[in-house]
Amino acid sequence: MTLIASFHFLLVIVLFLSTFAPAYSDNLASIQDNDVIIRFDEPLKNAAKEVIGLYPHIKEELEGILGWKIAFKPSILLVRENTAFQEIIANPHIIAFADSYKNLIVVDYSKMNVSQFTLEVTLKHEMCHLLLGSNIPDGRLPRWLNEGFCQWVTGGISELMVGDSQPNLNKASLSHRLIPLASLNRNFPIDRDQLILAYEESKSIIKYMVTEHGQGDVVNIIHYLKDGDTIDEAIRKALSISLDELEKRWILHLQKRITWAGYVATNIYTILLFAAALLTIWGFLRVVIRRQRKTRLADMDDEDVV
Repeated sequence: MTLIASFHFLLVIVLFLSTFAPAYSDNLASIQDNDVIIRFDEPLKNAAKEVIGLYPHIKEELEGILGWKIAFKPSILLVRENTAFQEIIANPHIIAFADSYKNLIVVDYSKMNVSQFTLEVTLKHEMCHLLLGSNIPDGRLPRWLNEGFCQWVTGGISELMVGDSQPNLNKASLSHRLIPLASLNRNFPIDRDQLILAYEESKSIIKYMVTEHGQGDVVNIIHYLKDGDTIDEAIRKALSISLDELEKRWILHLQKRITWAGYVATNIYTILLFAAALLTIWGFLRVVIRRQRKTRLADMDDEDVV
């Protein structure tokens, strides 16, 4: 995302939150308890009640993962119509977003229960953003780490709805067209395919760190950032390597793993033909063996008769 585009996006959000949201919320129903406020169109009353029921579990899980208390009281706005949601975000691929400055989550409810998206998973992902944002300044928390960590927390699911045709992280890696992490520190690209790839990369490198170093060390990176370290300092402390070295190892891991996958995919017909040939040979041998047995049994019967 360019600087101009990023500024425009933030301006749209600020204008919405300062003008449209208050007026819109005046026409909304609301329910709340001691921990969360839900605003919604009246037809979404049951969904709002569901959020009230889900929130304590989501809160407990996130606090357990990071060891931080959620001391703020978030507001969750359930938007009934996709058209209204698009007036806010102007991105057909985003189904929810979080504003950590206002402790606000906005959800396109029309997209809930579509594909892998459920209200619980979506809220958990966005609450993860709020919790990180309430403890770490934006300038210290890289976007790729923010998105990657929150995807990891929700089992790989983000707030991005892209359908079936997704860019291939494997292909980008093998063709040396991965987006450098440094380019994903502040913003993600606007271009659809590059945006999807940015999310895929963010998820992949967090998964790699968890696999290679363990969940505890990844959480430690987040804690070091909260304590005031830069991302490179945090990674050095937690993983004993630099950010540049981490990125190189991650890319090498992708290329090694993907080479075999690529080989299988490229030679799938050859492999299938070879397997079919083996099955044919095995079938032929079984027929030959069966005939030989029948011949021996027939010869034995003849000898008995004699």
